Amino acid sequence: MNKTIFKYTIMSACLDPMKLLYVALLGFVVPIGMKVASLIHGAADSQTFEMLTGKVGVAFILMVLCLGLAGNTATQGGRGGEYLPLIFTRPIARWQYVMSKWLAITAIGGALVAVQNLLIAGIGAFYGEVTTPSALLCTVAERFLDAAIIGAAMLLTMLNKQPYFQIVAIVSFYVWMTGQTIPPVSIAGASGTNELSLMATKTLLGCSQFVSELILPTVNVYDLVNAHNINALPILAYLSTLAIYIVLSIVVINRREFFYGTN
Repeated sequence: MNKTIFKYTIMSACLDPMKLLYVALLGFVVPIGMKVASLIHGAADSQTFEMLTGKVGVAFILMVLCLGLAGNTATQGGRGGEYLPLIFTRPIARWQYVMSKWLAITAIGGALVAVQNLLIAGIGAFYGEVTTPSALLCTVAERFLDAAIIGAAMLLTMLNKQPYFQIVAIVSFYVWMTGQTIPPVSIAGASGTNELSLMATKTLLGCSQFVSELILPTVNVYDLVNAHNINALPILAYLSTLAIYIVLSIVVINRREFFYGTN
């Protein structure tokens, strides 16, 4: 890992005040407000709350803060702009660039959502909710695992300059996110137009689940820690997918050519 690129990536993610405001509102103000309101009124946490404090919440934060922090060319500028030809004139291996970027993106997403989860757990404890330290640690670990695989997928998409690959990646991501955010489907009493609408929703949910299992597998740390018999399949699926993303990112950046001259 290159410490300079790691630090610069984290600094670049925090340069735009509007991005930070968005993360503060959607990542902290809204979910914390919803948690307090649910505790005061004795209501169950909504699906929106669960979405903003879980894997989708990690994706939202990474999309806002980290999209565009890798793979830009010398013709791109603005806040957070990178200059890859200039970077690679230094004595740095390209795999170091990929690993440094990935670790920085993982740290940003994982740390922010982990802090969010800890704050919400603290508020719940203040109102009498009981959460064991082991469950809290498992939740924090899951957020970092989510950030790691989503960050690796984003990094591969940013570094790969093939338009078709980027289109497929973006469409797959939004299919997954849509399936995570729409409400549960009920088929009771469905008929006519409603039946068609429900079938379309169920199809979208199925596609989202397929995408999730294929490109964004999840490891449930709490179940893993407390299981009597460990199921290695989710772990293998997660690790293999993560490794594929990182290796492909290195392959892609190694195949790209840069002009190192100056005007």
